[in-house]
Amino acid sequence: MKTTSLKTLCTQGTYLVFLASMAACSSSSSSSSSNSTAIEDSIVGTTDSSQDGANTGSEGISSTDESTGQDGAGGTAGNGGADETTDQTLDGDSTGSGDAGGTTAPDGEGASGNTGNPDNTGNPDDTTGQPGSGDEGNPDEIDTTDSTNNDPGNGEDPLIPNSTLVTFDIQVPAYQSNALKVQLTWGDRDITASFVGDEFWSVSDSFPTDSQQLLTVTFFDNNGDITLASFETEFRTGINSAEDFVITSAQFNSQRWDDDNDGQSNLDELIAGTSSAQTTRVLLFSEARGFAHDSIPNALTALEELAASVNIQTDRASDSTGVFVDENLANYDAVYWVLTSGDVLNEDEQAAFERYIRGGGGYAGIHAASDTEYDWPWYGELVGAYFDRHPVIQTATQIVEDGSHVSTSHLTETWTRTDEWYDFQSNPRGRVNVLLTLDENSYSGGGMGADHPSAWYHEFDGGRSWYTGGGHTQESYAEPDFRAHLLGGMNYAAGLEVESIE
Repeated sequence: MKTTSLKTLCTQGTYLVFLASMAACSSSSSSSSSNSTAIEDSIVGTTDSSQDGANTGSEGISSTDESTGQDGAGGTAGNGGADETTDQTLDGDSTGSGDAGGTTAPDGEGASGNTGNPDNTGNPDDTTGQPGSGDEGNPDEIDTTDSTNNDPGNGEDPLIPNSTLVTFDIQVPAYQSNALKVQLTWGDRDITASFVGDEFWSVSDSFPTDSQQLLTVTFFDNNGDITLASFETEFRTGINSAEDFVITSAQFNSQRWDDDNDGQSNLDELIAGTSSAQTTRVLLFSEARGFAHDSIPNALTALEELAASVNIQTDRASDSTGVFVDENLANYDAVYWVLTSGDVLNEDEQAAFERYIRGGGGYAGIHAASDTEYDWPWYGELVGAYFDRHPVIQTATQIVEDGSHVSTSHLTETWTRTDEWYDFQSNPRGRVNVLLTLDENSYSGGGMGADHPSAWYHEFDGGRSWYTGGGHTQESYAEPDFRAHLLGGMNYAAGLEVESIE
């Protein structure tokens, strides 16, 4: 082998010696291309160059790009290197065969597949994804193909949801009934709202995003048989995953719903959708012709809240005109006289109220109700006793005489609180059932002595009567025990069979 000693020198020397000897190696190897494989095998992996692999034009010897660990293509005598340089488009990549001029050096493209690797499997570290021809491919290669343009997609923005959860918060017009219903219609969708409390209802459901339909909200009584009010609007959903929609009572139209065509809406009529046999109804009467207490608004609000908590419907009246007539009084189970004072009813109204009680109606009176109608003896017997005088507002203790009544069953043996404590013109004991008596030793200024009734009830002239002397102050109507006391009186007067108020 003519070139053995020189090739041995090339393979054992440093890379600088190799470069200096390259020309000699090339000339001495031109006649023995079959030995180039051994030289290539000894060179691969010994250098770390950042240059792309290119042939030197020597017989079967190719320089390598060691940054990728991929051999250059095996060149052929004279012009093989130039041809292989143009075929390599990526670092360390190889075409896997000798190009032009390869026919003069069959060893260059035959024995080693021009990578210097006898197995011709390509470089296992190659991440370019461009194996030489005839390579088996790289099992670890990374596919860098941009696949985003190959996904046909469906035309939808993935950031926009297909549906949105809409919560409708609804405040209906004030109306008391135990058979109310609120229904929403959006397109062909019907949804029933849930009662939250007072006049508030709510419902949540999923709707298609960015869609518009006619929204109708209908407020019913009698479980949907009678329409009280309605609201309509074109409603478009948004593109968010959730949203709220608020409807207020002022947006409802009640005037269009008048089933009996009398010019008064169902909502405004006292008997709209219900009757006294279906729903307990109480009239809150607060006319004051004498002293007008500033706590009347507090009392009315408290009574309305208490009534609503047990499904009792209430109506207010601060003037007796048109109210104390037979036709209207017949709609109520009881009339609550709320801090009334002075001469509030004329003779015709008095006669109508007497007929109402004799027909089984109920009466309840708070505080100044005993400071009312002094010239109407029948009323004096109904209320139980007339007001006489009172000391200053102060704390006092009441003794619970009857703890079994619905208005006192929540109390212990004594009840201490602050109020304006009435003396009465006569002691009602013997005519009424006493519930509470004042302990005059617990406060100053009491004038009735050891037996001082302060709350009572009785059946009178075919009806029911309940009275409490408390309730002068605004603060009274925020006290839980006093509120329970008032609710018990309402229940008794209305004829409800309730054993206790917790």
